[in-house]
Amino acid sequence: MEPIWAVGLMTGTVLDGNIDVALIKTDGERIEDFGTYRLMPYPPSIRSLLEETLTEARAWNFVGPEPAIFRTAEEALTRAQSAAVKELVEGYGVTMADIGVIGFHGQTVLHRAPQAGRLGQTRQLGDGELMHAILGTKVAYDFRSADMRAGGQGAPLAAVYHTALMRGAGANGEVAVLNLGGVANITWWDGADNVVAFDTGPANAPLNDFIKSKGLGEMDRDGALGGAGKVDEARLAKLLQHPYLTKPYPKSLDRFDFGAAMAEGLDAEDGAALL
Repeated sequence: MEPIWAVGLMTGTVLDGNIDVALIKTDGERIEDFGTYRLMPYPPSIRSLLEETLTEARAWNFVGPEPAIFRTAEEALTRAQSAAVKELVEGYGVTMADIGVIGFHGQTVLHRAPQAGRLGQTRQLGDGELMHAILGTKVAYDFRSADMRAGGQGAPLAAVYHTALMRGAGANGEVAVLNLGGVANITWWDGADNVVAFDTGPANAPLNDFIKSKGLGEMDRDGALGGAGKVDEARLAKLLQHPYLTKPYPKSLDRFDFGAAMAEGLDAEDGAALL
């Protein structure tokens, strides 16, 4: 296959209010040109809408009709991400007609991992047909739902991407990539044919939610609060007994499976240090 220009979109479960947009030229296996990349903030109204959507998604929990807010949020974020794609592409000096495909991940609002005898469920907001209508380019989307219907954990691209990074870096022997998003996930590669990938536990989501609950902004910027705090070692030891941490893979998490309540009762500095 001849290399084509492709755009990749990502908005993580950490919900940091940004859209990651990347433009690359690739044949699907190798990258010929890294093109360009930008982090584009959502308008504040959409960020607030998505936070409300997360709350309603947890109350819904895959039971009964979907909340009406899903459609509202889905259209809003699709239009915002479409605008981000157009701005990135045209800012690089090419046109949408030059783009072969857009990879549209969508926004995860609820995830339930598979259990014995039961497929997992996941819900990503993102209207691929609307994005196609706006931009006139092929759109690949809803990767996670298809993976879970096939018996997977719902994150089919991360391990492929991380393995490609390791191969491209000339890594050999046992190498791993640790990704810290809303939750943490790892991809381990033996340098040959074996790849193992799974969610390891909480990462930035509970910390960000804790900081917001204290009215101190969206995150512990530069780790300043955590660095000034003291870890409650007894509480940490108890938290580390959570059964998920020793559960065998494959396994996956929803962003709220480990929450800010882990630091309940602590001040901002000590809570941030613990989380």
